[in-house]
Amino acid sequence: MGKIKYVLARLRRMDFGNMGQLAAEASDRCGKPKAFIMLDMIWCGVRYQAGYTDYSLFQMDRANAAQRKTYVTRGVNDRLVSRFNDAGYRHIFENKDEFNARFAQFLGRGWLRIPRPDEDGCDEKAETDKLAAFCAGKEEIVAKPRDGMCGKGVEILRLADYADMPQLYAYLQSIGAGVVEDVIVQHPDMAALYPDSINTLRMVTINNGKTVTLVLAICRIGNGGRVDNFLHGGVMTRIDLDTGKLKYVCVDQHNNTYETHPITGTRFVGYPIPMWEKCVELAKKAAEVVPQIGYVGWDLAVTPDGPVLVEGNEFPGHCLYQLPPHTPDNMGLLPLFEKAIEAR
Repeated sequence: MGKIKYVLARLRRMDFGNMGQLAAEASDRCGKPKAFIMLDMIWCGVRYQAGYTDYSLFQMDRANAAQRKTYVTRGVNDRLVSRFNDAGYRHIFENKDEFNARFAQFLGRGWLRIPRPDEDGCDEKAETDKLAAFCAGKEEIVAKPRDGMCGKGVEILRLADYADMPQLYAYLQSIGAGVVEDVIVQHPDMAALYPDSINTLRMVTINNGKTVTLVLAICRIGNGGRVDNFLHGGVMTRIDLDTGKLKYVCVDQHNNTYETHPITGTRFVGYPIPMWEKCVELAKKAAEVVPQIGYVGWDLAVTPDGPVLVEGNEFPGHCLYQLPPHTPDNMGLLPLFEKAIEAR
């Protein structure tokens, strides 16, 4: 019954124009008729709770029934969130100031809460003075929205671009910034991948109430901009959990693959993440802080002094886990999640 409800809900919100376009692209790629692909998309929605975006992103046309069962699809991901993440505790992850306060021991950098102007007791002059004290001696700061996730709305602000602190404070209010933070200085080995962005690790953990398991990890790398976000020009690949080395070639949002970085020339496969054991340790310790949120995608940066926590995502996106260049055997990662769910 749950699967039927999911499919009916998805059908009500479906963009058939976009579905047709993705089906045409799959048809061109695999040679099967577009009508067949669209029917197969619908079947995969019913059988595997895979949206047509999942079908296109993972290229499920190349997988047989046994292989398709192994994919973490949108519906499967939703079930994991529903099972492990208590809605009453999600606000800790959704609100940046709450998150920073709860996970302060893992941040490794200074930060300041920016209250809303309509909050009780908010004194604009006093808050501007606090901001001035925080910014003293800095060239840049990072502004984060109160309730953004996955890096959305994050801005790096150059202080010289603002005439004075009142102007900066007004701008922070205009963009809904909830916190400002020190800029992270990354480890030289991470900068060697690409120096103009903080190249982060996404560490996905399951806390099943008995133990914490690191299920998978990916590395996101900037490519021409100041952010490593996959949807803003960045590239990514999976990390071998046993060795801490990049496991595959990198891929961008257009499914282009890269053996070396287009700008730095750094070769990806086999590249070691510095302080990998400490990265694993941090992710697992963080997963114990709020056990009511048991399925989390942690974003980490590696500094010269060790890994630091950037943010935690209590509704981790599943889209980057199983891209075709990283699933050469057409097998998804659901078995890893099932193993973590049963781990003791």
